[in-house]
Amino acid sequence: TCPEVWALDDASRLHAARADCVWCVGRRPVFKVTLASGRSVRATAQHRLLAGEGWKRLCELAPGERLAIARRLPAPAAPVRWPEHWLILLGHLVGDGSYLSNQPLRYTTASEENSAVVRAAAEAFGSTVKRYAGPTGTWHQLVISEAGGASGRGRAAGVRAWLKDLGLHGQRSHEKCLPQAVFRLADEQVACLLRHLWATDGSVTVRKPGQRGPPRVYFATCSHQLALDVAALLLRLGIVARIHEVRSGGRTRSGAESRPWYTVDVSGVEALRRFVMTVGGHGPRLAAMAQLHRYVMDTDANPNVDTLPEAAMQRICALMQLRGITRTHMARMRGYKNINIDHAPSRALVAEYATRLADAELGKLAHSDVFWDRVVGIDPGGEEEVFDLTVPGAANWLADAVISHNSGAIEQDSDMILLIYRDEVYDKNTTKKGLAEIDLAKHRNGETGTFLLTFQGQYTRFVNWAPDTYAEGVLR
Repeated sequence: TCPEVWALDDASRLHAARADCVWCVGRRPVFKVTLASGRSVRATAQHRLLAGEGWKRLCELAPGERLAIARRLPAPAAPVRWPEHWLILLGHLVGDGSYLSNQPLRYTTASEENSAVVRAAAEAFGSTVKRYAGPTGTWHQLVISEAGGASGRGRAAGVRAWLKDLGLHGQRSHEKCLPQAVFRLADEQVACLLRHLWATDGSVTVRKPGQRGPPRVYFATCSHQLALDVAALLLRLGIVARIHEVRSGGRTRSGAESRPWYTVDVSGVEALRRFVMTVGGHGPRLAAMAQLHRYVMDTDANPNVDTLPEAAMQRICALMQLRGITRTHMARMRGYKNINIDHAPSRALVAEYATRLADAELGKLAHSDVFWDRVVGIDPGGEEEVFDLTVPGAANWLADAVISHNSGAIEQDSDMILLIYRDEVYDKNTTKKGLAEIDLAKHRNGETGTFLLTFQGQYTRFVNWAPDTYAEGVLR
C-alpha cells in the first residue's frame, strides 16, 4: 500500500494525499541541506525543493536562500485518543525516566507535583510504586514494578509491558524518542503530552523587571531524535520551533568527545502566545508559565522570523509599476510619508498590499501554510539507496516538514528522459539554426549529459550533428 502524505495544494494549504507509486532508483550521491530551524533534508542534486523564487533543484540552492517548510501540520482525519494517564506517564518517563532492559524502572525528580502524577499514572496501569530519597534530600526516585504477574496473553503486565508495546523499552538517554503512535493523537492530547514532557527537562524563563532580553522557552535533551519529535509535535500546534546543537567540549572517561545536547526553542511573541494558550504548564513550570502569560499578553508581536521571501516584495513592486502606482502614492494610500522596500516582508504587510492591489497571489502568500526557513548549509552526504514517490495532482509532499517536489508519474516512471532545445524556435534571427541541444536528464542504466544533433526541418528528423553546415547555409 502506498503511503499517505501531506501535500501543498494550489492555494498553498496543506492537505492529506496519497502517493500512487514508490520505487527504488538505486544508489546515488546525496546531499544534506541544513536549515536555520535545525531541520534538514537529504536528497540528490537534481531533486527539487520549494524556494522563494519557486521550485529549485538542490544543486541550484545556496546558503542564505529561503526554503519552504510546513508552518503547521494538520491533525489526522481520524485521530486516536489515549487515556490521560498514558499521556502523563509517557511525558514524564521520556523526560526523567529510565527504562533500560534488565534494570528497575525508575523515575527521578525534585518536584512533588511531578512525583504525584507519575505515581497515580503508574498505579492506574496496575503497577506498584516505591519511593526512595536521594542522598541530599533535594530529589527522590520512584521505582515502578509490576504487580499481578503476567497478563492473560502471557506477557508481563503494567508499565514495562506498555513501554515494550510502544517500542521504547531498553532505550538509553541518547536513544530516546517518542513512539509513532503519538503523531496520530488529537491536538489537545498532543498538548497534554508536551505539557508533561516540559515539566521534566523543559525550561520557561522570563526576565525580571529591568533585565533585557525576551523570555527563553526550550526543551533540552541529549537525543537528537527526541528533539526532532518534540519539534514535530509543536508543529501540530502551529509552533515552528528551532533545534540547536550544544557541544560542551568535554571528554568522557575514555577520552572520547562528550555527546552533544539539543535544545528545542520556542521564540517570538506569536509562538510563545500559542505555547501558553495550548501547551501551558504543570508542576514546577506553573509559576514561570503565569509570568510568560503576562508577558505575551502585554507585548506586541514584531515578526522577524516568520517572514516571506523577497520574491513577495518584488511582485508588489512589479504590480505597482504595472498599474502606475508610485511609491509616494502608495505611501499616501497607507497613511505614511514614505515606504521602504522590505526584503523580508511580514505576512501582515503582504496581506495589506494584497488587499490594496487586489492580487490573489499575494493573498495566497500571506495566508499560506508555509514557513520560509533559510538554508545555512549544503554538504555532501555520501552515497546511499534512493527512493522516489509520486503524488497525483499535488505533485509534492512533506519530507520531515520540508516541501519536496515530484514531477509526475510520466517523468518519474520513465527509464530515460530527453529534453530538446532548439534556439531557432525562440529566436528567429539566431545563428544556431538547425542545431538541437539534447539533454539526457535521466538514464536509469547509464550516464547523463548533453550532446548535439542537427534538425532537418524538411524531413522532420534529427541526424548526427555536422559542424558548421546547415541546409540553408553555413553557420558562423
